[in-house]
Amino acid sequence: MADIFERYRDAVVNIEVVKREKATPRRRDPWNFFQDTERESTSKNTMNIGTGFFFDARGYIFTNEHVIHEADQIFVRFYDSDEGVPAEVVGSNFEMDLAVLKVKPPKNVRVLQFGSSNNLRVGEWVVAIGCPLGLDHSVTVGIVSATERPVVIGDRQYPHLIQTDAAINRGNSGGPLINMRGQVIGMNTAVSASSQGIGFAIPAAVLKQQLASLLGTARKNRKS
Repeated sequence: MADIFERYRDAVVNIEVVKREKATPRRRDPWNFFQDTERESTSKNTMNIGTGFFFDARGYIFTNEHVIHEADQIFVRFYDSDEGVPAEVVGSNFEMDLAVLKVKPPKNVRVLQFGSSNNLRVGEWVVAIGCPLGLDHSVTVGIVSATERPVVIGDRQYPHLIQTDAAINRGNSGGPLINMRGQVIGMNTAVSASSQGIGFAIPAAVLKQQLASLLGTARKNRKS
């Protein structure tokens, strides 16, 4: 486990999002994103936190759409760095809860490779790397608790989530769920708000399937 963290921690980034929030009613759902879904009663600038990971050495980062939703500014912090660099959204999909960002990558950037999520076995060991509660590059370990879990959160439906008991919290959204071969088999996305040890990740198969479309959105935006 320690070897996996040391080898791939540089590929994981902290994401900080600044946006102007309008007042919305407070609500509590049985399933919550890892970010705080309770809003204050007055309009103000708010800060959301999340995680992402490099999948391309040119500076492309995968994360959840809900992490950067309606963002005014997005900053990415690399491992062992106190300063954030600005990031742009090159493609996003609200329904799939996926987004691709681009930054100027650090020298000798490390990227994560996708593994197969189609043949996951319940009980397999997995590692989650992320920035829970703003604590940079924390690592936790657990197992695949179940696959093909359907979950509805707000306006989003997730029909094929991976369930894991790896400890994850607010700020882990968009971070990688990694197998023992150092491959991304999921993206940490949601957690049960009323229990412990029940987290969910979007399968790597979905990420790979949607990648061309997300990058295609970027090309269309540049032409328009």
